[in-house]
Amino acid sequence: MDTIRSNILRKVFTGLLFITLSFPVYSVNNWKNILQDEKQNTELYKKGLQALNNKDTINAEKYFKESVSRNGDAASYYELAKIYLVRNTYLSRNIAYEYFRKAALLEPENLEYRYAFASLMKSFARRSSMKEYKNILSLDSNQTNAYLNLGEMKAKDFNEFNRSVRSENGVYMSMQESANKDFVESEKYFLSALSKDTLNYDTIMKLSLLYERANKPQKGIPLLNRLVRNNKDDKNVHLLLGLLYYKTSQLQQSHNEYKIALELMDKLEKLDFTRYSVLLTLNQSDLFENSFIDEENAEQIINSFWKASDPLYLTDYNERLLEHYSRVAYANLNFSVPSLGLAGWSTDMGETVVRYGEPLNRIRIRPAIGAGGTVSVKTELWYYENMNVAFTDMFSNGNYQYVWPAGEKDKLVPQIPGNYLDFMNDLKRTNPTFYKPKYEGPTLSVPYLIAQFKSARRNYSDLFLNYFFPEASNINTDSVNYKIGFFFFDKRFTEKFKSVFNLKTIKSNKSLQSMLISLQPDSGYAAFELIRDVDKGTFSSHGNFTVKKFSNTRLDISDLLIAGDVSLDKKGEEYFNRNEIYIKPYIQNEFTKQEPIYLYYEIYNLEKDNQGLTDFEQSLVISDYSTEQKSGLSKFFSSITNFLGITSEQKITLKSNYKTLETNPQIYFQLDLNNFDAGEYQIKIVIKDNLNGSEKEVDRIIKLLK
Repeated sequence: MDTIRSNILRKVFTGLLFITLSFPVYSVNNWKNILQDEKQNTELYKKGLQALNNKDTINAEKYFKESVSRNGDAASYYELAKIYLVRNTYLSRNIAYEYFRKAALLEPENLEYRYAFASLMKSFARRSSMKEYKNILSLDSNQTNAYLNLGEMKAKDFNEFNRSVRSENGVYMSMQESANKDFVESEKYFLSALSKDTLNYDTIMKLSLLYERANKPQKGIPLLNRLVRNNKDDKNVHLLLGLLYYKTSQLQQSHNEYKIALELMDKLEKLDFTRYSVLLTLNQSDLFENSFIDEENAEQIINSFWKASDPLYLTDYNERLLEHYSRVAYANLNFSVPSLGLAGWSTDMGETVVRYGEPLNRIRIRPAIGAGGTVSVKTELWYYENMNVAFTDMFSNGNYQYVWPAGEKDKLVPQIPGNYLDFMNDLKRTNPTFYKPKYEGPTLSVPYLIAQFKSARRNYSDLFLNYFFPEASNINTDSVNYKIGFFFFDKRFTEKFKSVFNLKTIKSNKSLQSMLISLQPDSGYAAFELIRDVDKGTFSSHGNFTVKKFSNTRLDISDLLIAGDVSLDKKGEEYFNRNEIYIKPYIQNEFTKQEPIYLYYEIYNLEKDNQGLTDFEQSLVISDYSTEQKSGLSKFFSSITNFLGITSEQKITLKSNYKTLETNPQIYFQLDLNNFDAGEYQIKIVIKDNLNGSEKEVDRIIKLLK
């Protein structure tokens, strides 16, 4: 209205000037006619607005067209442009473009018109659009939205050309330098927007996503935290913040943010994160024993999967679950196709990330015109540790799909040969997911050994967990705190045992640590874990484990323990006590000839004769374990001809007979391997109860070094 009124006044003023100079006796009736015409033009614009309010676009268009025909006013051009833009056809968009352009030309200082014109050009005339946004800034340098749009367009360029190559005469040329310039420009515009509005939501979200895509997640965290303090209930902020925390290995903070984001999600989006995307990663054969799937059994299976997949029980969050949330969040942020209604995780690219994580590297090959009129479409190649995956944007809609071979007559062809569609379908069946644990600190090496013996508690077994603290020479403190845990689960992942404790030791402590665990016999899953407080250094060993069942009535034998010393007296901290015998175990199975080697084991349930004595035969069998090395026993053979029971040059059997008063004797002796060559050997102990003829054996594989 103000625009039209100013046009009217301008015309009236021109008319007055003309009358004054040329027609000093201009009639009052002519004055009335001029004002009446201008009033009619104003009324046309008003009627157009009224029709729009009544959702009558047909009459609105008619009034606005008549208005621009009579008056040529910018306001009516602007409204007409909006009407045609909504129709969303190629022709209507071109008409809208022309009307927006005329409105901006008629009133160049009207920023609303310029914004509309610039916004329309973003989809098909990006350079002109950027120029228009810069024109807006030349009129008003405080226009945050102009900076935001410029930053968004350059961010789109960076995302499109980052890690891209183009083929020039068969040679791939990198476009990274150009992409890096796009990043710098985009960041500059976004930061300029934030200098005008420090809490601008769109700017912070888009800039943080730019940092994520440029592998600079640490720069987005303080920006998002700025929003958190002012938009505590925004799900998208917490979700992106969770991803950036995860990428910077701040796992506790990532866990906290994902937890908040999930609570704020609607039901369908939450199911995407917690159920539908999870089912992708499970073996279909293991998913459901019954063909009928309902919410209850699906939730139970998924919970068991997360429990089994948790790589570190010492933390109050599940690292594998954090990885999954991060994969889904990353996929949704980078691979969603809104025009097709596709969430990122459900696309081929997104599903690949959800299953196997982000690739180690990726290259995008730009489209090109080939021979015979073929078009080599945009293709992406992803590199993983043990495989490559190729995708192509065959329909130029942003939905990249697995590459499949082009037909002979196809004009659109991928730029990578092969059938990745079939390859990935096979891989999903045989290896549905891959995950390499990620921790907050460095991964530590902790040598350890578990030896099992019969417990004094009936129907229990004693497990001696022996380990050394990890190397700590790079720690700038005299003492180190450790959090240590041992866990045991049955086959259904029901927790059967848990022991968690803190231990403080001096940095240079390399003595043996021993932990006695008494468990009932069972087959399941065991975990031994350690976290070093000062740097979050982590050790985690998980795997299938069987707690042995030792008989209470029949002949049985414990694990065979290889030790550096066995004594009736405790000689140091590296010894552990087993029924008043002190044992210094070797944690690893590798030894040098100079190291003393003792064998320790326990026999259970020997029978006694009428004199109260046991009578048993012990056989020590040493044989080559490696198929490559055969000379070790040959040399030893010639030096022990005074022993009985030698069967061949590849196996040595030493037999001895004993009578004792103990039905459960502890046996130990030193083994001399000085005449053996380097190689792998099987050490076997065979016990025969001479009173009832029963036998039992136990063995260990050792590696003798030079």
